[in-house]
Amino acid sequence: MSDKDESEALLEAAPDGVVVVDDARVFIDANPAACHLLGMARSELLGRRFDQFVDPALDLDSAWATFLRAGEQRDELRVIRPDGVVLEIEYSATARFVEGRHLAILRAPSRRRHRERLRMREMETLLALSRALSATLDPTETMRRVAREIAHAVGADMVGAYLADAAHEFLTPVAGYHVPREMLDSFRRIPIPIKRHLAIEDAWAQRHAVWTDDMAADPRVDRASYEQFPHQSDLFVPIRIKDRAVGGFFVVWWHKRRSFADDEVQLVQAISDLAGIFLENAQLYRATAEANRAKDEFLATLSHELRNPLGAISTAVTVLERRGASDEGAVRLHQIIRRQAKHLARLVDDLLDVARATAGKIALVRQPLDLAELAAVCVRSLQDSGKMRAHRVTFRAESVTVNADATRLAQVITNMLENALKFTPAGGSVDVDIVREGKDAVLQVTDTGVGIAPEMLSRVFDLFAQAQQTMDRSTGGLGVGLTLSRRLVEMHGGTIVAASEGSGRGAQFTVRLPVEVEMVSLPPSFPLGSDPSRRVLIIEDNDDAREALRLLLESLGHQVTEADDGTRGLALALDRSPDVVLIDLGLPGLTGYEVARAIRESTIGKGMTLIAVTGYGQLAARRRSKEEGFDAHLVKPVSQALLSNLIGSAA
Repeated sequence: MSDKDESEALLEAAPDGVVVVDDARVFIDANPAACHLLGMARSELLGRRFDQFVDPALDLDSAWATFLRAGEQRDELRVIRPDGVVLEIEYSATARFVEGRHLAILRAPSRRRHRERLRMREMETLLALSRALSATLDPTETMRRVAREIAHAVGADMVGAYLADAAHEFLTPVAGYHVPREMLDSFRRIPIPIKRHLAIEDAWAQRHAVWTDDMAADPRVDRASYEQFPHQSDLFVPIRIKDRAVGGFFVVWWHKRRSFADDEVQLVQAISDLAGIFLENAQLYRATAEANRAKDEFLATLSHELRNPLGAISTAVTVLERRGASDEGAVRLHQIIRRQAKHLARLVDDLLDVARATAGKIALVRQPLDLAELAAVCVRSLQDSGKMRAHRVTFRAESVTVNADATRLAQVITNMLENALKFTPAGGSVDVDIVREGKDAVLQVTDTGVGIAPEMLSRVFDLFAQAQQTMDRSTGGLGVGLTLSRRLVEMHGGTIVAASEGSGRGAQFTVRLPVEVEMVSLPPSFPLGSDPSRRVLIIEDNDDAREALRLLLESLGHQVTEADDGTRGLALALDRSPDVVLIDLGLPGLTGYEVARAIRESTIGKGMTLIAVTGYGQLAARRRSKEEGFDAHLVKPVSQALLSNLIGSAA
């Protein structure tokens, strides 16, 4: 045997594939192992271009140029055979081993390595699909994205996504990928039978994928469906939710005969199973959203319907009161009816506002306003109503401007205050603080009440959420006020959070709103009104500040006396017993803290309203002012409306 014959015999017997291509990448020689790998007889392979076996997505020209420059190359390559089988092969190539000729040795990876690659590919595909599906809760979009991923994974011409009808007799299209334009109408309106289509019926019953590479000749194919959509190869994979088939994907090749390896079928089935999970989540979300919408509509309808009888009751009580009552009992009954009718009206308004806020139907009328002034108005309103009689309420504020709807923001503040009063036993205290922290205006309402259990903190703003009630439900309610408050605060671009150290340890609610940074002149949003005249003592060591404050208060009708140091101020307070004492903290003689403490310790000082008017706005100063007996802590400069409201609300 000659050396040439021996070399040819070795190539014929070699377990690895050996191919030779020319400069045009045309096969000019191949051994049996190479022909087996590429799925073609030698006579069919020779004369074909190598390009026909490579994934079209690969930039083969650039890769070929790199190979020629390097002279040799070792790597892995994805090969697509004419029968549709996809292989990942290893190769070692030498450029120009003979002039104009290029040699490559091809090797299929070991079974173990092949399985590892398949598992890695499956994981990468499913991870990418999970990320894509997590961005949508729409069932149709979910199906469309899965159809696209299946098409990319197996190189399909088209993928149709179908769901079964209620009777599980037909599959109706809901989404598709690469559906030809001329077939769109038929695709959308023609369902595919389940029970007369043997292949689908088998897949439906056994919950596994089925495929054929010869639709025309396969006896399992429904002829009517095939005539509507004639194509060569098809894979159908069912969509399963909790192991129950609910739909499926048709994977189509129009003209290519496409066979499937087991790992490809497993990959497509895994993709479809993942689709089932996300489809179920999307359906649950839609059902929940629909239930919430129905609930909101019910609340809105209920609120509207309740207003009619409430209006009639209120009108009837007014008529009875105008006619007069002959005995004290009737007058008392009228007052009870009116009070309870107002309470019901408030509940109805809250229900309606929650429904409107949830539906996005509340429009804010925003303007720059002083948060401290608005909070003072809310405090005074509750004080005038008598709701604060059993509690000690401390107000500490500095002027800070926000861009807000005064009516809606007052609704939030009032709700926070009423909650604090309702859940704080008589004799407890409620603190109201307004400060500026960087770009935030911060409003805090802190109480010494019943507190919030740890398990309730995360749900305290949820609609109808309530902690466990005692038998008398003395702190009851519908649990809608905080839900509404959160929505209104969020509409202003702010946040509201609750904090508590647990049951019996009080609670703190904090609202943060963006500060209005543009310089604006604030409108007189909160009219001062005509308050009764109060006897006011000013203790301030700055002559100009003291005189300006005296002139302001006298212009508002109050009787004002003044002192320029702590010692004289204390003496005037004990001698004249004013209704309100405005005290600067940094006084000569006695400090403002010492003056307040001495007044509170006196027999006549318990009922005075003490207001700190100071440049000290730090937390420590605010905390100490409360400890020393101040009712309010105002940081200079103090707005006229804020000060007037606090003086007007003095007992």
